[in-house]
Amino acid sequence: METVFIIAGIIFLFICLIAQDSKKETAKERYGEAVGTLAQMTADSISGIAHDLVEPASKKQLRLAKRELALRHRRLYAMNSYGDREYIDRLFTVDERFKASLEALGLSEEQWTRIAHHIFYVGIIRIKSRDLSDYSKKNTEDLRRYILGGGGKYQSLREEAEMLNEALAYFDIPEDEWIKYGDTVIEMHNINDSNKDVEEFGYIAQIMPMKNNKHLL
Repeated sequence: METVFIIAGIIFLFICLIAQDSKKETAKERYGEAVGTLAQMTADSISGIAHDLVEPASKKQLRLAKRELALRHRRLYAMNSYGDREYIDRLFTVDERFKASLEALGLSEEQWTRIAHHIFYVGIIRIKSRDLSDYSKKNTEDLRRYILGGGGKYQSLREEAEMLNEALAYFDIPEDEWIKYGDTVIEMHNINDSNKDVEEFGYIAQIMPMKNNKHLL
């Protein structure tokens, strides 16, 4: 009986925590929504466990490999601080575990390195073209010119300008085009449509919704 009360208490605690994040007006509505959310979470967990039990080993290996690849790509794509070159280098490093994922997908290290640089540089062009407080909005042409120029005395802005110049050079995009059009240059030069490996293996794990709309990039 004591175990039942402990479990019930834990469930109630989860409901209270979920209800706190609800935007419903009344307490009844908030707790009702919380109960529904917890029920869905429980159902999803049970479904996931059942799926793991019956999933063939080969399919599971492939699924996990895709997941690991997508998570690595997200870190590369969404990065917006470029001062820590050691961390950036680690993201391009293929250790034994990651190598196993690439092999499961039929990718060589050389192929993946090209895909990774493509994703990384596209991310830089996207991010540096957008308003940091709301990524759904483009920077002005004057601000893009300032960013590409290195931002004067600030070390972090000089580092951003270096990476941005590197990204534009990688895709042979003229600097004046980026200043004028921002990340529209990606579509103008058909960058994502011209690389078959990126089309096939360039998936990126979802960026969770954020107030600055970075997930819309």
